[in-house]
Amino acid sequence: MSKVPEIGELVLGRVKEVKDYGAYVEIEEYPSYEGFVHVSEVSLKWVRNIREHLKEGQRTVFKIIRVNPATMQADLSIRRVSQKERVDKLLELKRKAKIKKVFKTLEERKFDAAVQKILATTSNYETLYGLFEQIAVGHDVSKIFPILDPLEAEELRKAVEQEIKLREVEVKVDMVLRCESRDGVKAIREAAAAVEKIAETGETVEMRTKGAPVYSLSVKASTKERANELIALAVQVCGDVMKKYGGFAELKTKEK
Repeated sequence: MSKVPEIGELVLGRVKEVKDYGAYVEIEEYPSYEGFVHVSEVSLKWVRNIREHLKEGQRTVFKIIRVNPATMQADLSIRRVSQKERVDKLLELKRKAKIKKVFKTLEERKFDAAVQKILATTSNYETLYGLFEQIAVGHDVSKIFPILDPLEAEELRKAVEQEIKLREVEVKVDMVLRCESRDGVKAIREAAAAVEKIAETGETVEMRTKGAPVYSLSVKASTKERANELIALAVQVCGDVMKKYGGFAELKTKEK
């Protein structure tokens, strides 16, 4: 029995035929269903000519708004898909594709058993990609997947490094660190050392003076979201250290 699409679910579809009143769509996640997006669901603005918005062969993200399992049809919407939802869905699909490539590489090298062992650990793509990211930045494969033998672990490492290449994002901000006690210099040195320890494998967090009491905080991570998390954590860590010495730490606000 075919899996039934869920209302509100985001799917990737390819436009196969455009009519004046809407477009027929092949839904990649549900190939047995025929998708249809009415002209009123194409854009938030009034659509004078649907062909200015959709073309045959175009692939985009749709939201399922109605489903008829009896006729195997699903009504779709583009205008109800937010920009964030579109970006997140495309990222999800990109990550799934990379995981499939890793598995395909293992299977081509006759390590089918390793693929089954990994899937027995978890078949959730989001979880798998997170684990593969850890391998990509140098974490020990045997600790992430202890079920694999040494040869399987080495082949997985090679396959992951081949398919998953993480981009590095750098974010810089300025912080203000103040401490009026005689131990002020010691406090700042301790704060800088504590900040650098919060980085995980493949990440860097550095604090450098720009001219007391202003210090530059530089963070490198795989995503902007993670970099911002590290900045928030660095400010917290600095604040905890400075507080011990009667001081404080805070982000420097931009002058208007």
